[in-house]
Amino acid sequence: MLSVNPLYLSDTVAPNESYTLSDDIAAMQILPLNDFGARLSPVSRLPRGARIYARGDGFDSQTLKVEYQGQYYFVFLDDLEPHRKAVGVAV
Repeated sequence: MLSVNPLYLSDTVAPNESYTLSDDIAAMQILPLNDFGARLSPVSRLPRGARIYARGDGFDSQTLKVEYQGQYYFVFLDDLEPHRKAVGVAV
């Protein structure tokens, strides 16, 4: 069971920062169990073109909590890095 409180803090992603994915990325959906925790789905994919929003810290220093279509997921920061670099170049 996962704690609803983050275990690690990320200084690299601003709250509510958004990304439009140029490729599919791996994601683990956060499925609430009750008021005290959650469990993770098997690894799935968020599709190319998806608009995701940073919503919090991940379960470790390599992950980030994001929202997609009203559902919450953990994604890997390394998978977002190409998207972050593209946004930085475009600005």
